[in-house]
Amino acid sequence: MSAARPIQPNVSVTTPALGSPAWRDVQGDDADMTDDGPKSVMQRIARNGREEYEARAMSPVNALRLSLARAADRLFDLALSVSTVEQVEITYGGLSQALPGAGLLALLDGPGGAAGAMHVDAGLLAALIETQTVGRVSGRRDEARIVTRTDAAIAAPFIDGALERVDAGMEAEEAGDWTSGYRFGAMMEDARSLILALHAAEFTCFNVMLEIGEGAYPGALTLLLPLARPAPRAAAPTDGARDAGRARQLGDAVAAAPIALRAVLARIRLPLDRACGLSAGDVLPLPAGRLDDIRLEASHRHLVATGSLGQMSGACAVRVTSLGLPEQDDAAPPDAPAGGLAPKQAAPPTPSAKDPPPASRPVPKQEKEPEQPTALAAFGEG
Repeated sequence: MSAARPIQPNVSVTTPALGSPAWRDVQGDDADMTDDGPKSVMQRIARNGREEYEARAMSPVNALRLSLARAADRLFDLALSVSTVEQVEITYGGLSQALPGAGLLALLDGPGGAAGAMHVDAGLLAALIETQTVGRVSGRRDEARIVTRTDAAIAAPFIDGALERVDAGMEAEEAGDWTSGYRFGAMMEDARSLILALHAAEFTCFNVMLEIGEGAYPGALTLLLPLARPAPRAAAPTDGARDAGRARQLGDAVAAAPIALRAVLARIRLPLDRACGLSAGDVLPLPAGRLDDIRLEASHRHLVATGSLGQMSGACAVRVTSLGLPEQDDAAPPDAPAGGLAPKQAAPPTPSAKDPPPASRPVPKQEKEPEQPTALAAFGEG
């Protein structure tokens, strides 16, 4: 069931091992500059050109190659160089061939619940342990040795340091986010347990061959990350979709526009001289039952809702009881007294048979009374 699709040909790069004399000859500020011969100058020129090219065209392969070497040097003071890196795509069924049993098997925790894997072979694991315990690399490797939790604890900083530097190297790349955010999660006892902990359908597999220490002892590392497919490019919006989008934006802007609501307790009419003579302490009688019939109005007396007057947290409040009621004019008639209550009017007399028809009845001429100026008393604004 294994399916491997090469991404690119094997990348073979031979560089001086970090910490070796050849490595120190081609360093700048961090190494001895006593050798000013033609060979040293040419090495520095070649190194600067290679770094400029790598910085201009960073890829996951280059980022991984540089990150492994730098993590080993900074965290373990271990000279390590990458000889080859192979990047291929494999399916879930091919994981058993990609993950050999000997060495350290680590489950990687990724962003959003994603899971990756890393295999550190016996040579690299032994070099990390010897560097931390005896301070030198012997080159001996024991394939039959059982990996312990202590071994995993020693190798975890190297794994995290390399992955962090891969993140930093791919940060500026638009398509490099799929390699970011993975860290050491747990040591797995065997390949079967590790495969069961992975749940992606396809993976990108990086097979790395290493040269470790002054003696360039061989080592290997395998990194598995869930395969990231490029998202399909969205189709260009049509004129109708563009107009609909503008309409939605306009509707959202209008709906978010602030409006002022006024809580109106009652409206009463007062003569102008009485309104001008109001002072602190005057009492204005209100119609009965007004506390349960508060009007919430927008501009131009547009009725939004009605409610009842109450209290909340020591302040006056209005509880909304109904919405969208038709607006009704509850203003008192022009001749209402100061209390806002209109005087009771006698019912019109019932016509009798002796009364003449209305057409023959004289209609007295009434003089139009001048309208009284009014004053509006409203409760609060919300």
